[in-house]
Amino acid sequence: MHIVNWNFMKKSKLKLLLLVFLFTFSFAKDSIVNIDQISKEAKEQKKDVLIFFHMTYCPYCVRMIDNTFSDKVAKKKMEKDFIFVDVNIDDKDKISYKEFKGSKKEFSKKLSISFYPTVVFIDGSNEIVYALKGYRGIDTFNHVLDYIKTKAYLQTDFAGFLDDMEFSKN
Repeated sequence: MHIVNWNFMKKSKLKLLLLVFLFTFSFAKDSIVNIDQISKEAKEQKKDVLIFFHMTYCPYCVRMIDNTFSDKVAKKKMEKDFIFVDVNIDDKDKISYKEFKGSKKEFSKKLSISFYPTVVFIDGSNEIVYALKGYRGIDTFNHVLDYIKTKAYLQTDFAGFLDDMEFSKN
């Protein structure tokens, strides 16, 4: 007597349907990430835009995602004060920003980003106000988020901001 495991078959069919669905949409028209529109939404929400430029196989990029962005305090600040835009230059999606329209990789080149990871911040006027190149640990990244949120970049550079923080503690 042959016993059929119906739950296994249901799960297998479901997995197969999911794979077909994902495969079909992977060939769908590339999506366009409209930074201008995102910046407009951020302004309405009284937030800034945080754009994370990275590569799929970059160990420092993965480390930034796994460590820095996963920190509870950083996550809370990013959710509260920023709209996060993921720009993996290995993806096929397109970017639209001001007069630029092209691939994520071309957008990265347009902004002269050649070092990954890089985090770029855009204010409510749709202007780039700060770029952070390279991996940053949790503490430094949280300070950068404060630097941008408080708009301290209008008065001082990041090093001056950190000095002011230390001075106010004493």
